Amino acid sequence: MDRDQERAIEWDCTQVVNKFYCSLDARSYDDLVNCFTPDGVWKRQGNELQGREAIMTAMEERGENLVIRHIVTNVQVTIEDENNASTSEYITIYRYDSDEKLEGPAPLDGPGVIFLYQDKMVRGEEGWQMTDKRGRPIMLKKRPK
Repeated sequence: MDRDQERAIEWDCTQVVNKFYCSLDARSYDDLVNCFTPDGVWKRQGNELQGREAIMTAMEERGENLVIRHIVTNVQVTIEDENNASTSEYITIYRYDSDEKLEGPAPLDGPGVIFLYQDKMVRGEEGWQMTDKRGRPIMLKKRPK
């Protein structure tokens, strides 16, 4: 594989990562679930969501008034072969949850957590998609005592 092919894989996999988080924040759940293979797994909040249907169900349970943004940085792509790769990325999360729908911007109180996510990717008929996504917190905001 030459460097141009590697760059194309790196670009495509990075775009899947970005699409996933943009879709999550925008509540574009059809786009989000299509970032996964049909049997893809997302380890989220201690649960392993297997398959697009399980992922969609979890997304539909999110609070309607939740304002959340996932800031994606330091994406690295490791290429295994022309159809398999993995990514790692830091995700800084800004979150505001309310009982009421906000008019205008949400208050900003700094990030609550920084995660390191690692994704396994495969290229198939639908292009590059995630087969496995899991993360762990690297830094957590201290809660007031």
